[in-house]
Amino acid sequence: MVRYIIRRLLQMIPVVLGTTFLIYTMVFGLGDPAKGRCGERPCPPAYIAKFNAEYNLDKPLVLQYLLYLGKLVHGNLGVNFYGNDVSQELTTRYPITIKLTIIAILFELVVGIAAGVLAGIRKNGFLDNLVLVSTLLVVSIPVFVIGALAQMVFGVKLQWFPVTSTQGTLGQLILPGLVLGSLSVAYVARLTRTSLVENLRADYVRTARAKGLSRGRTVGVHTLRNSLIPVITYVGADVGALMGGAIVTERIFNINGIGNFIYQSIYNHDGQSVVGAVTVLVLVFLLINLIVDILYGVLDPRIASD
Repeated sequence: MVRYIIRRLLQMIPVVLGTTFLIYTMVFGLGDPAKGRCGERPCPPAYIAKFNAEYNLDKPLVLQYLLYLGKLVHGNLGVNFYGNDVSQELTTRYPITIKLTIIAILFELVVGIAAGVLAGIRKNGFLDNLVLVSTLLVVSIPVFVIGALAQMVFGVKLQWFPVTSTQGTLGQLILPGLVLGSLSVAYVARLTRTSLVENLRADYVRTARAKGLSRGRTVGVHTLRNSLIPVITYVGADVGALMGGAIVTERIFNINGIGNFIYQSIYNHDGQSVVGAVTVLVLVFLLINLIVDILYGVLDPRIASD
């Protein structure tokens, strides 16, 4: 297992270098970083020269990236175009987005897996059809529509939850967390159901039943464990997608998290903040995938021994 983890860590190095270089290039190499710094009027040449020198934008792109990478290695994400430390900006917002993501993940795991298991063991029955229709309905509706409807129904009319989440407290984040995880619940349910139905037809399940194991033990201990491997794959990839995709949800509920920060940074043409925030999202995504790889080895020891 130790060699397996070390191998995965080494494989992450070129991924980090490649993704951060692409992010930096798309933000600073393909556009004009000084655009919008002086409002609608063009900036004076003296200001542009000072601006480019301050952020090393007057140097070749590769050298710019290497200088940025040197700071990144030491945990320094630089200073944004408004003189604020990007690391401090992210530090104040990440706990809120992490809480929002955890609520969404727990929602999709508990509800999604439970619905998938019920649909799988009741194949072609009422529960199976109900889960199929419900998940298809959720997948067909955009997140911003679900968020607006949830805000109006549960926040305004029923007043079960706060309409906005400006403070980022746990109570305020429950409704947006459920909205954020709604699409993932549908995918997890359908993925669990498909995987479970396939494994229930496997030879080892028929052998276990022939030896006298109860249906509950066969499904709960043996079949479900193998069926969760593709679900873990999806959830691992979904963590990064949820944190990055929280832009829409955080805008709807006015949450001061990473998604809203990225939106404001793009709107204000603050490239330094955009690069820093997305870079941290990439690192979080890679860390989650490492955890998923370790869980693979726990669920199926043959994977770790490859």
